Amino acid sequence: MRLTFAAIAVLATTANAAARDVTATLHWETPAPQGAETVTVVLDSAGQVLAAQRHDTRSGDSTAAHSFTALPRQAGSLQAGLVLDGQLLAQSAQLPLDGRSTTPELDLHPILALGFRSSWACADDTVLTLAPMDDGLRATSPRPARQFLDQGDGSFLAADGTRLNDDGPDVTLLPPDGAPVTCARIPTQPILPITAFAADESWQIQLGLEQAVITLPRPDGDQEMLDQMTARRTDDGALVFDTDTMSLRLSDAYCRLRDGHIPYPVSATLTRRNAPDSSAGCAGAPLRLLQGGTWYVQSLFGVAHGAPNPDLTLAVADGQITGRLACNLYVGQAAIQQGRLSLTDLGTTRLACPTALRNLERRFLDALEHADGFDIGNRGELILRSGPITTLTATRR
Repeated sequence: MRLTFAAIAVLATTANAAARDVTATLHWETPAPQGAETVTVVLDSAGQVLAAQRHDTRSGDSTAAHSFTALPRQAGSLQAGLVLDGQLLAQSAQLPLDGRSTTPELDLHPILALGFRSSWACADDTVLTLAPMDDGLRATSPRPARQFLDQGDGSFLAADGTRLNDDGPDVTLLPPDGAPVTCARIPTQPILPITAFAADESWQIQLGLEQAVITLPRPDGDQEMLDQMTARRTDDGALVFDTDTMSLRLSDAYCRLRDGHIPYPVSATLTRRNAPDSSAGCAGAPLRLLQGGTWYVQSLFGVAHGAPNPDLTLAVADGQITGRLACNLYVGQAAIQQGRLSLTDLGTTRLACPTALRNLERRFLDALEHADGFDIGNRGELILRSGPITTLTATRR
């Protein structure tokens, strides 16, 4: 079902009502060590940094306050961390800004600081996202993605000649034909909470902040609560969660089930102490792979789309899909239901549109509505599918 409504209705769904002042209070358990600082970032619905504040702490502090004046309408959430020498000691989850609370409370936890990637706010207003590789670092943002090879002297070199120096506590980018850019550590998307499950459906684990709940194939269908969970990062960048009875390894690699319609962002391996073999599975929320910015359509039902045609876009955040048609805007619901992608309740504005462009809009909406699966290609492109048929492809800029 498609809906049409005035432009103001679409805009109202994608922005908060008004700019506002916010004072966030940060709490953490372990007293801050000498030299630590707190950092709070304001994020939009796509997870992009709109504003950031840093404050030095005093040794022994366990609370801090950050005040933001006239936050923009796009402000969607807050996140905070405790940083020492470029390392996150603890961080909070992302706290949505609902437009009513002006004094939010953020609880920082060490286990939330575990992640596959580190994020750095740079002086040129970009965010540098780094992930470890066997021979260096992979920068997934800003785009295009780049690999920095370890030079053995605390620096990393990209193919375009850009050098990355890990100066501690900051990192510095040295482009071959530009000025140095300094980047400071900020919070990143936490891994927990997360649900992992076996490819053969023989187990499921829900990892929380302090415990894990594992469901095994038993006649009585009971669940086992696993306390005393410890977490560690391996040399290859994987995260391992250990209890007395099992070990769960999470890797930053796409996971695809046999005959599955969607990829998962994390690969999982479960090892039980009383079982000789490991069991492979997947983890994480598939829609996270679609979040983080705007996708620009490159083809519709196998037909290339580009200039002089107008841009067709899609962006996924907070369970919604939004974007631009040839003449109009649209908004709808995005979900994963029974292992399939579901893009429903698409509504559009009703601006006048020439016949050819109106037909283009209909084809685009058809491509979205018929999609029941997706994939991420080798070059990072989005591929929407209806069964085996590709309905559209899109890339980020």
